Amino acid sequence: MKLSVILLFLLSSLSFAKGSFIPKTFEAKFVKKEKALLSGKELKSEGEIFYQYPSRIRLHFEGKDKSVFVSNPFKTFYYKPPIFEGVPGELTINKSSNYPLSKFFDSLRKGLSSNELYKVKKSKKSLRITFTKKGEKELKIKAADLSFKNKVEFGDLEKLQIELEEDKKLRFQFESIKLNPKFDKDIFTFETPKNTRVSY
Repeated sequence: MKLSVILLFLLSSLSFAKGSFIPKTFEAKFVKKEKALLSGKELKSEGEIFYQYPSRIRLHFEGKDKSVFVSNPFKTFYYKPPIFEGVPGELTINKSSNYPLSKFFDSLRKGLSSNELYKVKKSKKSLRITFTKKGEKELKIKAADLSFKNKVEFGDLEKLQIELEEDKKLRFQFESIKLNPKFDKDIFTFETPKNTRVSY
């Protein structure tokens, strides 16, 4: 009797892991593209992303727009380091954690089958996810397109486009996705550096 219970538990665990599609943690390098609201020009930035379910995400942006963004279930932090020596950096802290990207990754734990939050259309190397009225209300996301290198597996994800409200789009091109890494316990919070101006 005990053996059958253990087997059922293992099978249900495997089923959930397979259905969830996205791992509990991942990290990756990316190129992010989006259009500026005023000029309409395409803005491009490179960086790294760290994600942990539920609703924990950290993004490092490099280059001209060097910055750090951290979001957890309690707060969000957006930090821009000093541009020139002697000039303070800028840190914005909010109590809200309504960041669409982390909410999107959280929602993928429901798997690649249509559900109350979204409808899924699959092809050989891509997915089209259209959010229901309930999903759009909760996540503030209309739809998402995912393209894969070879197989429809999260570790093979190459491009992600998320359609937000007011026709705003986020575009990511992923490189070297690492599945299920172990993170330091403080990675999804932010300690204020010296010489930083903080706003709330």
